[in-house]
Amino acid sequence: MHDDDLDDRDVVRPVVIDSPKHLLLLVPRVSATKIEWMLPVIPIRRGETTRRAAARYLRRAAHFPALRISPLIGRLPRSDAPTGTQYVVVVRPAAGGWPMFIRSALALEARWWTTAALRRGQVMVDPVQLLDFMDGYWEGWLPDEEISLE
Repeated sequence: MHDDDLDDRDVVRPVVIDSPKHLLLLVPRVSATKIEWMLPVIPIRRGETTRRAAARYLRRAAHFPALRISPLIGRLPRSDAPTGTQYVVVVRPAAGGWPMFIRSALALEARWWTTAALRRGQVMVDPVQLLDFMDGYWEGWLPDEEISLE
């Protein structure tokens, strides 16, 4: 997905997780001066829900098997566009664990991380609120609803 394709629309950013191991799957974005680990950015089509947009992308474009999307949704302004909202949703397999190909289906350079490893290594993450969001998810103190991450 190119930034030009995203314009000022709302986007969804799925967090693909391995629940038993408390891992999240991130994709690197490399610039001349830094490496930042991020979530995929998927435009939400007119009339489409955040969950449907995430499922559409993961099932059709990345060829993921059956998946389950948590009712917890994080909401914050787009950092890469002057207008629009980005939504963060948590995605796990519908049953059992992910097949081995999931990491490379998202992106060849994708990598599994724990929030502790990201914090310990002072790794740059986009969105920056992701670590607190995921810690709240793992620890169960975030409600199963849409919440602001600002």
